[in-house]
Amino acid sequence: MNNYWIDSHAHIVSEGLIEDFDDIIHNAIENNIGKICIICGSLKQVEEALKRVEGNTMFDLAVGIHPTTVHERSEEEFLAMMAYLDHPQVVAVGEIGLDYYWDETYKVEQNEMFIRQIEYANQHKLPIIVHMRNSWEDIYTTLKDNLVNETGVIHCFSEGVDEANKFLDLGYYLGFGGILTFKNGDNVRDVLSVTPKDRVLSETDSPYLAPVPKRGKRNEPAHVMYVGEKIGELQKEVPDSVKSQIIENYQRLFKKSK
Repeated sequence: MNNYWIDSHAHIVSEGLIEDFDDIIHNAIENNIGKICIICGSLKQVEEALKRVEGNTMFDLAVGIHPTTVHERSEEEFLAMMAYLDHPQVVAVGEIGLDYYWDETYKVEQNEMFIRQIEYANQHKLPIIVHMRNSWEDIYTTLKDNLVNETGVIHCFSEGVDEANKFLDLGYYLGFGGILTFKNGDNVRDVLSVTPKDRVLSETDSPYLAPVPKRGKRNEPAHVMYVGEKIGELQKEVPDSVKSQIIENYQRLFKKSK
């Protein structure tokens, strides 16, 4: 498979997807998805992922504590997760960041964990995958004050053009998913229009944010093709060109990916 779609962000070992893991991967292969980055937000998820995909070059892993779960993870679990950063299939620390949408109670703890994980990323020469919700100003400040040597991707970017340019100026890539296809996704389409083609990544965020024409259904990596096709439509590029560019972008950012 020389030219294929990439899902750079999928929670396929999370509850609700792991039960159908084999079918999900079959669907992905049938739809020419050649690379999936599995997001692992707990020690259990890291172990479950490796049990299923260790040694399979179709899969990369990202390992990190999600901001909404900082109070659920013990120090012991955190250190056990970070011990996997040297695994050949772990290509990033993520998803990490700040989320003020669901709960602002743990703002301080979220930022402390964000910075700790940035330090681990730098120690292991890895990029980061950033979760950002209602928190772009604080994330921008943290990333400016705590430089990530290998930069990373702001996943599911849903802010505006001005905010996008700030993160692009810091060297970050932007992840585009289902919102790009939504009727109310004009702001994300505007962001794509100002994002250099060599900083664009495609993603699903499975099981969330299924793109049109699958909106309202459970999302899965097979659906990243609709995101890729929309990127091509908006960039006035044919699908094969979009695939090639995203493969190049992904491999440039996630240097450990095979």
